[in-house]
Amino acid sequence: MTRDTSPAPRHAFAGSIALFVGIGLLLLILLDVACDLPWSMPPSWYEHRTLWGGLGLAFFAAGWHLQRGPNMRDANWKPAVRGKRFHSLIIYSRHDCHLCDDAKAVLGEYFEYLPEFKDVDIDRDPELQARFDTMVPVVEIDGQIRFHGRVDEILLRRMIEATPPVSTV
Repeated sequence: MTRDTSPAPRHAFAGSIALFVGIGLLLLILLDVACDLPWSMPPSWYEHRTLWGGLGLAFFAAGWHLQRGPNMRDANWKPAVRGKRFHSLIIYSRHDCHLCDDAKAVLGEYFEYLPEFKDVDIDRDPELQARFDTMVPVVEIDGQIRFHGRVDEILLRRMIEATPPVSTV
């Protein structure tokens, strides 16, 4: 049996540890403030509680970053079956929207599995602007809204993997 030594599992493991340490420190602080702990902590715990709280937040943030960060991206990912999926892809966006640009970039990385997308500027249609004003970008795939705010790349991959290729007949 071979062990996976690629960066993604190591980052996920380190992220999990950091999240648990951060949550543990923050819970200890909350328990100590709300009621006395049944055991005594070292003197530095009581003298520098703010420092321990900051350390707990730092561990939590680092764990979150390692779990969700770009390190988890597998550039060599390919679905089991090649081919285009879905019939239509519409991105509701607006001009000068960095999140919209990010969504288009993520979708562009999967161009060989997705149909050509139609970019609709919501500011040109009052009805769309009222509907999607604070939610852009909104990604609609085959008539169903799948993403808003940002495109979750892991979910997009799962959708591609779970959907059979569209027949070109």
